[in-house]
Amino acid sequence: MNNDKILEKVKLKIAISKVVKEEDIAMNRSKLNVGKGIGIAACIALSMTGVVFAKTQIIKKFGENISDGIQTAIDNGYYSDVNTEYKEANGISTSIESFLIDDNNFDMNINIKFDDSYNLNDMLSNNGRIDIMDLKVVNENNDKVFATKELESEEMTSLYKTKQEARENYDSYKGAYSENIQKINDNEIKFCLTATGNPVEFPISQKLKVTFNKIRNIYWENGEEKCRIYKGAWNYEIDVPIEMAQSNIVRYKLVSISDENYKFDGATLSNTAFKIYLSNCNGIGWNENECVETSDGTKYYPARSSDGDGEISVKEDGIVRYYNTFNLTKYDATDTLKVHLFKKNGDEVVVKLKK
Repeated sequence: MNNDKILEKVKLKIAISKVVKEEDIAMNRSKLNVGKGIGIAACIALSMTGVVFAKTQIIKKFGENISDGIQTAIDNGYYSDVNTEYKEANGISTSIESFLIDDNNFDMNINIKFDDSYNLNDMLSNNGRIDIMDLKVVNENNDKVFATKELESEEMTSLYKTKQEARENYDSYKGAYSENIQKINDNEIKFCLTATGNPVEFPISQKLKVTFNKIRNIYWENGEEKCRIYKGAWNYEIDVPIEMAQSNIVRYKLVSISDENYKFDGATLSNTAFKIYLSNCNGIGWNENECVETSDGTKYYPARSSDGDGEISVKEDGIVRYYNTFNLTKYDATDTLKVHLFKKNGDEVVVKLKK
């Protein structure tokens, strides 16, 4: 990855959204229940820490943007099918189908079913897409597991007068995430969320409380992007399996590093990923050959499934810091590992680790 792409990633991570007040326009629909409102609003584009990708095709259980490491965990049965009861609001019924959570990744599938008063084909025509605008997930201690950026912008605007005050006091979701949808039939889609908790690990959870009130249909009209917002009240509480309700992190220790000026800050292994952290690593760069190698010679490459998977940064103290996420998981790891990194001039840096 060249310096221009690195700069683009840094800019994305410090982007601050402009919050625009949404304006609802009432819709007359014969099948609406009394007291329930569905709105249509001008589309609001928000960009904050982390990157959101919206696509309309899925090739993997939790969406096409999942990493190979997550797929390895799925292949080894590390996920939970819950299939909650459908809950209906204004002709839209939703159900949580399945989820996965460990220290590094959180994934969830939500089925969304529309009654005959909606035309799903029309909603998805001309690059139309559907997402959940204000999805929020907390655990039994009210620790935040996940929240969409739109929801957090709305909450910060209501709670604080300035952006600086919000930054200092608001506990935001710090990871990146991606969203995909899969059309199941002419009335139903599967909404797939995959989120990475960088730079902090997801909280240990015994229960997950899932809430959302706005399902959004983004569409194009006369060359302009707009969106309809369908309002309701959908909420669930689901149990987390014992295997997922505890930290499964394995920490590796440093054996040696070929450039002694580089400082090893840590390396962790989970069900879905391997992460390494370095500092004082002047000259380090992205390279297509960087990988982590097990003792049997098998190489695992960076996940690169979202903006949160890796970063090279220079803080105010001038120290160059590096971290990256690799597709190695606990299912394939060995007691000793070699991490092959590279400087921008092509020189290799080898980090040897052991459990």
